[in-house]
Amino acid sequence: MLKKIVYLFLFLVLMVTVSSAVFGHSDSPTLLEDVNKDGVVNIQDLVLVANAIGQQRDRTALHDPDVNRDGVINILDLVRVSNRFGETLPDEYSTYHAIQEYIFDKSCVNSACHAAPTNVAGLNLSYTASYEELIGQTPENPSASGMKLVDPGNPENSFLLTKLITPISQEHGQRMPLGSGVLHAGKIDAIRKWIAAGAPQTGKIEGIGDLGLLRDPEEIFVLPPAPLPGQGYQLHLPPYTIKPGTEREVFYATQIRDENGDLVEEDIFINGYEIFYPTGSHHFILYRLTDAAIEENILQAGATPGIGVDPTHAFRELDPSDPQAFGNIGIHRFFVGGTQNKDLSFEFPEGVAMRLPGDTLFDMNSHYINLLGTETLVGEVYINIYTLPPEEVKHEAIEIFVSNTDLNIPPGLTRVAKMDWYVEDELQLRGAPSDAVMNIMTLSSHMHRHGELFEITRMSTNELLHRSIVYDNAPITFYNPPLMLDATDGLSFQCTHNNYDRDLPIEFGFTSEDEMCIIVGYYYLSTEAEMTEE
Repeated sequence: MLKKIVYLFLFLVLMVTVSSAVFGHSDSPTLLEDVNKDGVVNIQDLVLVANAIGQQRDRTALHDPDVNRDGVINILDLVRVSNRFGETLPDEYSTYHAIQEYIFDKSCVNSACHAAPTNVAGLNLSYTASYEELIGQTPENPSASGMKLVDPGNPENSFLLTKLITPISQEHGQRMPLGSGVLHAGKIDAIRKWIAAGAPQTGKIEGIGDLGLLRDPEEIFVLPPAPLPGQGYQLHLPPYTIKPGTEREVFYATQIRDENGDLVEEDIFINGYEIFYPTGSHHFILYRLTDAAIEENILQAGATPGIGVDPTHAFRELDPSDPQAFGNIGIHRFFVGGTQNKDLSFEFPEGVAMRLPGDTLFDMNSHYINLLGTETLVGEVYINIYTLPPEEVKHEAIEIFVSNTDLNIPPGLTRVAKMDWYVEDELQLRGAPSDAVMNIMTLSSHMHRHGELFEITRMSTNELLHRSIVYDNAPITFYNPPLMLDATDGLSFQCTHNNYDRDLPIEFGFTSEDEMCIIVGYYYLSTEAEMTEE
C-alpha cells in the first residue's frame, strides 16, 4: 500500500514539476538530488528514491537515495528531488574539474606545453578542451600502440598515466610534467582512480580527497607583494614544520605596524583582504583577541618550542585534549577573516568596511595537513589587509561566526544537528535600533570529514540560502544585493554527520577526527530611514 501511495505522489509531482520547473544549471555545488549521478535531476532519480522508500541508508551504495542524509529513505527525500527537478550539476564540482584545476592547469597548461599555440604531441589540456582531447583518443607516440590517452575503466592502458609515472620504455619519452618536477603521489593516485571509475566528466568519485592539499615535491612558495603605503598592511605567520603522516594547528599573535615599524594608533577600516599560503593548508583564520584573552593568559596556552623554522618565533600549538585553553569565540577572540581556499581575494561592497583599533592584537590560526606526505611540509601564511579612509565608509561590516557545539554521533550512525540564529538576539547584542535591518553579504559553512551535508535556510520563508557537502572546501555564497532580514527573522542551519568508521562517538572538537558545525559570514546594519535615503 505504501508503495502505491509513493508512486501516486511521484506521478503527481512529475505532472506539476514538468510544467513549472526552470531547466538549467543550479547555483548549488552539491546536487544530492541527482541520485544516479548523471548530471541532472529527473524521473530516474524519483524512481530510485521511490523504490528505496522505508530502507535504511547504505553509505557504500553506488546510488544514495537518502537525499537529506538523515539515515532513512522516506517521503522527505522524494520532496527534495521533486523540488529540484530539472536542475543540473555544474562541471566545476566534479572530480574531473579538480584534476583539471590542481593538475592540468597547475602543471601542464602553458603556451610552451599542452596549450595553444604549441599543443605538444597534438594535445591541448586547457579547460574547455582537455576532456575531448583525452578520452578514447590515440596517442601520437608510435610506441604507445594499442593504448589510449585515457582508456575509461583501464588505467594500465591509459598513456596519460604512463607519462605521469616512470615510462615503461625509453620510446615512451620523458616523464611529465616536463621541467617542473614530479607530481605528488596522491595526485597520480587520483588520476588512476578517476580512470578506473570510467573517467566521468561529472560527479565526485569516492576515495579521492582534496587535491588542493597535496603539494608537489618541488613546489616553491613565492612571497606576495604587500599593499602600497596608505592602501593597507601585510601580516605574516612565519614558516613552521608539519611532519609526514601528521597534521598541525598553530596560533601566532601579531600586530599591524606602519612603514616606520610603529603600532597604528587610529582605527582602521578593512574593506578587503588577500590570503596566501603554500599548498597543504586545511584552513587559515585571522582572529582579534580581546582584553579578557590577555588577562586570562590565553597567549601562554599551548606555547611549544621547536615548531618554527626560526626557533625564536613563538608558536602556540592546539592541544585537542584541551581546546578551551585558547578561549571562547565571542569572549576571548572574534573572527576577522579566513579561508579554506588557497590565494583567496575577498572584498566588501563599496562603502562597507570592518572597523578595528589600529593596535588590535591579532591571532593567526593555521591548520596544515600532511597525512599523505612522505616529506616534512613547511607551512606559512601572508595576509594583505586593504583599508578605506574613514570618510568613505558608509556601513560597518560585522562578522557572523555561529557554532553548534552540541554534536554527538554514535558509531555506525548518522545524526543531524540543528540550530537557530535569531536576528533579534543579534541586534540586541550589537545595541542596534529597533528598526535595524541586517544586510547579509556572504554565508559559508565549516565541517570536518564526517560532515556530509550543511544547509542554511531563512526562518521566515524556509528558503535554502547555502548548501555544502564539501567539508574540505565549502563554497562561499555571495548576496548582491545583500539579503535583508529584519528583527522577526533569522537563520536555521543543520549539519549531517555520519560516523561510519569510528568505534567511539564523534563530538565537537578541533582535529580532523572531531566534528564542527559552523556558519561563517558577514553583514552590515542599516535602518529603514537610511534605506529610504539611499
